[in-house]
Amino acid sequence: MDDGYTGAESFQFVFHNDNETPREFVRELLRAVFGKSEREAILFAAEIDQQGNATCGPYPSRVAAALWKTAQQRINAAGHGLQITSEAVRTSGPCDLCGAPPPVQEVQLDDKIACLCSDCLLAARDASEKLQGEEFRYTYVAIDWHFAGIPRNQLVTRARGFPGHMRADVQVALDRLLSSPIHFFGVHEEYRYETLTFAGLMNDGRNAPVIAPPQYYEVDVGEPAAVKCLNNGLWLCRAGELRYAVLLSIYRESRNEDAIRIEIAVPTGAAGDTFVQRCFSELEQAVQTARSYRGKILSLDSGAEYRGRSRGVTVHRLPPVDREAVILHEP
Repeated sequence: MDDGYTGAESFQFVFHNDNETPREFVRELLRAVFGKSEREAILFAAEIDQQGNATCGPYPSRVAAALWKTAQQRINAAGHGLQITSEAVRTSGPCDLCGAPPPVQEVQLDDKIACLCSDCLLAARDASEKLQGEEFRYTYVAIDWHFAGIPRNQLVTRARGFPGHMRADVQVALDRLLSSPIHFFGVHEEYRYETLTFAGLMNDGRNAPVIAPPQYYEVDVGEPAAVKCLNNGLWLCRAGELRYAVLLSIYRESRNEDAIRIEIAVPTGAAGDTFVQRCFSELEQAVQTARSYRGKILSLDSGAEYRGRSRGVTVHRLPPVDREAVILHEP
């Protein structure tokens, strides 16, 4: 590649997919060298995978030269074969926001292209990072964004079921395990007896599942405050460089107790397998210890509940017995 950036006002870079360079390296390169936000880096890397290449820029000639030199140093140091080529471009026209003279950068906005100066581009980028999950309407959009750059056939899910009467302990364990998600959503259940799964959530057809406010049920565990348990929930999370998603749903059978279903989606590979196993081990331990009900008098019950709280396990609150009221039979 020619590193002589002269004879043109600006240059743009073309990243080529070599099918060998790790996606995380490309994302980190875009963030560290080219100033991309995390979200922009994810979407850019996804475009490389899908289209075979993606264009970044344009940049002023001197800036382009410095960026290319730094990028090549990082690529060579890591021993990867990522190819980045450059193309001379001619930019014209002032910034569409503030009217600043060129050079400006073209930014795709829906079906339009805006020309922004560096100051306005940075301001727009900062604003985009503050967008919340409300921008997602359908679950498949949120999941595709979260796993951008990872083809669907390279995702794998594993699921476990837990007894419905242990939902309080499962919920407490999930709250601890998933305390800092990137995004969290509830899911609208169109059909009550159709169990939510990742395969269903990734349906992008006419009946694509819609994101909804999370719904909670209060479960009495014999404490002053009930435990709030989710009817369903979708967590999009990251542990280091590993992106994963967790789905909680209810498996319903007309003649049996409802079961709590936990499904975890991760990219294929040893790192994902190890992580999923650790998550399920923590959940299983929480259920086995049953701390929410320890030391309390319980009965399993499927009868009606008139206080508006979920049943399955009834905690009996017996009046205290004074020491003087205890009668011991003599041997």
